[in-house]
Amino acid sequence: MKGFVKFIVSVLAIFGGVIGALAVFDKFSNKNRIKGDYLECDTSEYTETEE
Repeated sequence: MKGFVKFIVSVLAIFGGVIGALAVFDKFSNKNRIKGDYLECDTSEYTETEE
């Protein structure tokens, strides 16, 4: 029984480490991301050929 508990704890620790590493990577790779809510824009003024 102790071996099973050690295995489960080890798997959870590895999973938590992977999730934490992905969160840190996401934070550094998206430094310029818009924070907060979505931007509000009027789609009737949108033009596809805008350059």
